[in-house]
Amino acid sequence: MRTILTTVGTSLLNNAKRDLKGEEVNEHGLANYLRRTDPERASAETNSLSRILQEGDRIIFLHSQTEEGKLCAQALERHYRSRDHDVELREVPDLTYAERRFKMRGLRSLVATMIELIRRERQHGREVLINATGGFKAEIAYATLVGLLFDVPVYYIHEAFRDVIQMPPAPIGWDYSLLADHEEFFEWIASDLRETADVDAWLRGLPEEVREEVRLLLVEEEGYTFLSPAGEAFYEAYKERLQQAEGVPVHLSSKARATYERVGPEIARRFARALNKLRVRELRISQSDRVRNSDCLVFPRGHCGERVFYFEDGEAIYVCELARHSDRSYERLIACGVRREAYRDFQRWEGR
Repeated sequence: MRTILTTVGTSLLNNAKRDLKGEEVNEHGLANYLRRTDPERASAETNSLSRILQEGDRIIFLHSQTEEGKLCAQALERHYRSRDHDVELREVPDLTYAERRFKMRGLRSLVATMIELIRRERQHGREVLINATGGFKAEIAYATLVGLLFDVPVYYIHEAFRDVIQMPPAPIGWDYSLLADHEEFFEWIASDLRETADVDAWLRGLPEEVREEVRLLLVEEEGYTFLSPAGEAFYEAYKERLQQAEGVPVHLSSKARATYERVGPEIARRFARALNKLRVRELRISQSDRVRNSDCLVFPRGHCGERVFYFEDGEAIYVCELARHSDRSYERLIACGVRREAYRDFQRWEGR
């Protein structure tokens, strides 16, 4: 069974006003217009749905927080319910088309709403598609970004060819290194409304080039800074990737377990973060290094307080040592050498 998330614009209303000269254009009038008009002509939404809709498909119409958007969505709901489709309407908070509010809050709400619905429908065992033909071009762009990040096929009507174009899920692994390296910052800024002064104070502690990369995922409004629509999409996709990787088995050697159990709660929490990230294949590829005097890989690379010596065998990850720079244990291990054959008694780590 499939669910089609469909963004709604106002082409239905505009087309009806053009064609129904002198007639009142209300929900009832729009429903009649839909019933007697070729779907390819009636609206952007019906045009694209006429090409991808199948029997048994569920449709969720996402509309703006405007009277025009709501009117179009209600007419579309009525039309497709009469054709025995399960239909849901979802108003997107702050999607009002007041320029600044649309740019800052509305698009972020659209991204968050789409991600919520993708997760919900997948939990119910439904295949999710995005029909991104209706609405402004910015809405279509961010709907497409969500589809790419969450492995959802995206459909839209190409203006030049007037045919439906499918953008399949991207067969690539996204680079989440920036989010992984600064996970605590992104957790912090996503969890509440943050004053720009506080955000700036946090970012001042980062190297300039990293600070600029992070700022690309942020927006500022009225003294507050928060994730941009793209930042929201990337951060939620990163969290999704961590969740998907929870089942990857991680085994700790007796020495690694002893270290994990010996350190205090805060350091143990930092090691747990590193081990959870280690489960994500894309992060292992992008953030692991080979070091001298060891046949293990070290994760993560770069300036990080906690380091993990590990190797892979099949689908499992085996951690030989957990080390830190603050107590010089990392440097001591490099000097002495870390060789796989020296480690035994691996047990599965069940931490989160």
